[in-house]
Amino acid sequence: MLYVIGYILIKPILMLLFRPKVINRKAMFQKGKVIYISNHMVLGDPIAVGILSNRCVHFMAKSTLSEKPFGRWLFRQLLSFPVQQYSADRKALKKAISLLEEGKAFGIFPEGHRCADGVTMDEFDKGCAFIALRADAPIVPIYVMPGAWKLGSRIRAAVGDPIIPSEVKAQCPGRKAVDALNIRLMDAMMTLKEQAETL
Repeated sequence: MLYVIGYILIKPILMLLFRPKVINRKAMFQKGKVIYISNHMVLGDPIAVGILSNRCVHFMAKSTLSEKPFGRWLFRQLLSFPVQQYSADRKALKKAISLLEEGKAFGIFPEGHRCADGVTMDEFDKGCAFIALRADAPIVPIYVMPGAWKLGSRIRAAVGDPIIPSEVKAQCPGRKAVDALNIRLMDAMMTLKEQAETL
């Protein structure tokens, strides 16, 4: 599997080249089911999440990337599965929940797309909050500073402590729990942005 080969052979090289400087990296080291969320500035963001984690991370990827046979093969090898953007893709939601129920690590960019200007975060879609509540999976937020993949620069990031969906749900039961958790995630990411900017 390409992901495993890359994790073993390429990760050490990337760690040396980009020398990550990370606030609270220990929060990445989670056992069992976990959701990693991150801002999405460039195509390399999934790689940043992958090398900062000690886990193989399954990602959603927009379905247009796997329309052709080679794309489908490649993204499957990279532990990614397709999602229809800007829609309630039930198949993708079920896949994500299934992975978490198996105790695996799942990565998602709650903005649903790369930000237009490469700097500013957009509003979060509610899919991540929905998945987390259904799977009762802790969420670890990560903010990666823009420009992380420029040669000669360092990956600078801030990682938040796990957010427990059941705790949010206990304070805000029913359908409002999705909205409450989504707001909590956005607030956490803004706090991490401020922390990462000090690095």
